[in-house]
Amino acid sequence: MEFSKKMLVLHIVISVTLCTVAVVGIFRGLDVTAVAALAGTSLVTDGTWGGFYLWKSKNENRAKYAQRFLKQFAGQYGADVALRAAEIVLKD
Repeated sequence: MEFSKKMLVLHIVISVTLCTVAVVGIFRGLDVTAVAALAGTSLVTDGTWGGFYLWKSKNENRAKYAQRFLKQFAGQYGADVALRAAEIVLKD
């Protein structure tokens, strides 16, 4: 498993744990203001890591498809057409 996926899973586990502790503390009548604040911050961090992971995956898939197009089309249609197809795939 790659580093970014490990970090995403770690942050999700931490968030679930903090949210569980906060909810259990609230039901027991304890003052869990600090834990609730940490849980909220952790959820924001999860969103950030999730966005980063999705952005990274999208760019890696684009590069993979561009390489596939180059290999597939260069022999059949020529290098110019293959490069144009790769540019279209890599375009935002």
